[in-house]
Amino acid sequence: MKPLPVAADPGSPAAGARARFLLPALLGYAALVLILLLRHEMWQDEWQAWLIARDSLCLPDLFWNLRYDGHPALWHLGLFLVTRVTHAPLGMQLLHLLAATAAVYVFLKYAPFTRLQKILFILGYFPFYEYAVISRNYALGVLGLFSFCALFCRPGPKNYLLLGLILFLLCQASFYGLLVALVLGGILVGVACRDGAAGGIKVVAAAVLVLAGIVLSLMQVIPSPDSSVAVGWNFTLDLHHFLANLATVWKSYVPLPAPDYHFWDTNLISHPYWQALFSIILLAFGLLLFLRRPLPLFLYVVGTAGILAFTYSKYPGSIRHHGHLYLLFIASLWLASASGEIKPGPSFLQTLADFCQAHRDRAVTVILAAQLLAGVWAASLDLCFPFSASQEAARFMQQHRLDRLLIVGHTDDAASSVAGYLDCRLYYPSVRGWGSFIVQNRERKTNLEPEELVAQARELSRRRQQDTLLLLNQELPPGRFPVIPLHRFTHSLVPVENYYLYLVRADG
Repeated sequence: MKPLPVAADPGSPAAGARARFLLPALLGYAALVLILLLRHEMWQDEWQAWLIARDSLCLPDLFWNLRYDGHPALWHLGLFLVTRVTHAPLGMQLLHLLAATAAVYVFLKYAPFTRLQKILFILGYFPFYEYAVISRNYALGVLGLFSFCALFCRPGPKNYLLLGLILFLLCQASFYGLLVALVLGGILVGVACRDGAAGGIKVVAAAVLVLAGIVLSLMQVIPSPDSSVAVGWNFTLDLHHFLANLATVWKSYVPLPAPDYHFWDTNLISHPYWQALFSIILLAFGLLLFLRRPLPLFLYVVGTAGILAFTYSKYPGSIRHHGHLYLLFIASLWLASASGEIKPGPSFLQTLADFCQAHRDRAVTVILAAQLLAGVWAASLDLCFPFSASQEAARFMQQHRLDRLLIVGHTDDAASSVAGYLDCRLYYPSVRGWGSFIVQNRERKTNLEPEELVAQARELSRRRQQDTLLLLNQELPPGRFPVIPLHRFTHSLVPVENYYLYLVRADG
């Protein structure tokens, strides 16, 4: 890594060399991700956002349908516009590709890393797979974070109004984007006060934008009182829970998956105590690395502590959530390239900080290389095997005209992936009604026994005088129920999206 260079003349040899690196790297990244996107079978979390946007009649309806999901609406607003043009889910994937590629463009053009480190990063697990191939709202957060870093670290006076606008949008990307924006907003206010920034009206306007973004995001992410998602808080002191929570640092920095077919959200080191130990080492390295630079130190410490506090007390999350810890580390390195140094205090801290600085590039490159291995491994498996069996199940149902039957789907979130590919509504026993996206309120019953599922399917068949197709993601005990097994789809990389089809006769 090196300090951010001063912008070169567009016609200079240095500018030409940067262009010769930037364009092939960006196009190569976009082409690879496009290939993976076209091969990737979307799963329930991707479909939930798409189905909510598709089946919302207007913007107020969209916000109403989001009341249980705990996400700000920025991604869904983009999807809402796409669904006014097409119902093909490829539209969502292309929009996601655009967001991921834009984030990579900002990183390649402005980040203060070597070319090798930039290539390792963009082909790493999060930029190349988790936040690119899997179409979720987090890519918008990556774009917002990198845009802030690029603009904040640019030489010359700060454009506070534009920085405030970026943080406003970052707040609307996801709850984790909101947490990061809170810390960046604190940095922005602190820098404005420290420097006695000119143009006070613009600084005030930026502060208002950030505050409005925080309030608007909180209004959306706080779910309805009858929500069934992440209910309650956990403030009890539990050593095992604490260490498991701390282990997320290791899993985000070094997300090498276990050598297993069902690789997703696994780690090569499976024991949480070992993961926690390595997490402490990584955190100590980061603290010492930024010890002499107050701004990146503030971002790293407060941002990491905030995410870990949330995962401990409210929502443990998965690899896609934990990845924001890694992004904070990258953003802190970025800010460190444009931040002044102070003395760290006691001499032993200076010695440790000097040691970390001396080995910074090597350590960062090793982390980026591990990310690359994880990204290539995940992408290869997704390319060769079905991420979800939902597309295969939907295609089978269409080929055999089973999609014309009444379809009863359970569990509902897994069945919703098939509903997305069929572009139709299913009957969900969990709510005793028809739907596409999942309404995650307390009336929803996901732990129904097989007897209840079959009983509801038979009742629907008798009422409608029509055969019913029972779509499950768990197998029924053979010979126990009056149903006809039709087919099974059991090669999904995500085990919860394996499927079993059963026919329920109207006269059975």
